[in-house]
Amino acid sequence: MIEEQRRIEQALAAWNTIEAWLEEHAPRSYQRLPAPATEEEIQAVEQDLDLAIPADLRAFYRTHNGTGPADCFNWPRRGDAQTPEDQWGGYLFPDGGVGPLQKMEYWSRYEREQNPQQRYLPFIASDPDGLYGLFADCIPGEGYGRLGRYAEADEPFRGAWPSFAAYLTEVANALHERRSIHNSRYIPGTVGQSLRWDTPEAPAKGWEPVLG
Repeated sequence: MIEEQRRIEQALAAWNTIEAWLEEHAPRSYQRLPAPATEEEIQAVEQDLDLAIPADLRAFYRTHNGTGPADCFNWPRRGDAQTPEDQWGGYLFPDGGVGPLQKMEYWSRYEREQNPQQRYLPFIASDPDGLYGLFADCIPGEGYGRLGRYAEADEPFRGAWPSFAAYLTEVANALHERRSIHNSRYIPGTVGQSLRWDTPEAPAKGWEPVLG
């Protein structure tokens, strides 16, 4: 319980730092942060997927149900008026965005099809299909709460980060130091007033690095 509380406090402190950075440098991303998830919504996902969400990730969802509006995690449909700034505005981390709880069952489908006993929770995705990103290890035991990487048709890689709290801390530090996080080549910048991590060598249209 002491370690759980430490991770909760670390995650919330790091997220508060990230949120303050967004308010100053990427106000559109800040304004579009969603409302908190309810305890009932969190418990429903845990029941549906038969797992316990790690405490630091659970604490984040009690702050915001994802890192952007739910429509950021849907592919645009014909006639949608989303700009690139808004379409990708919820993908606030170098590895993607934290999806709303409603996406968890859909994003978990591939791993569950391959291994029904698997208890990995894909919660950060780099695109709306959720085929690439980070998962939380929800298997009871020594690895519980660690983050791993997943990709379509590849074996999951466990142990990419010791916890979600550790990942958030690295992201917060990278934002303030205007650098990439460990094992990434993307640096923070903006498209319009939204945060986007990209490479200076071949950035997205309209991307600018954060200089101050």
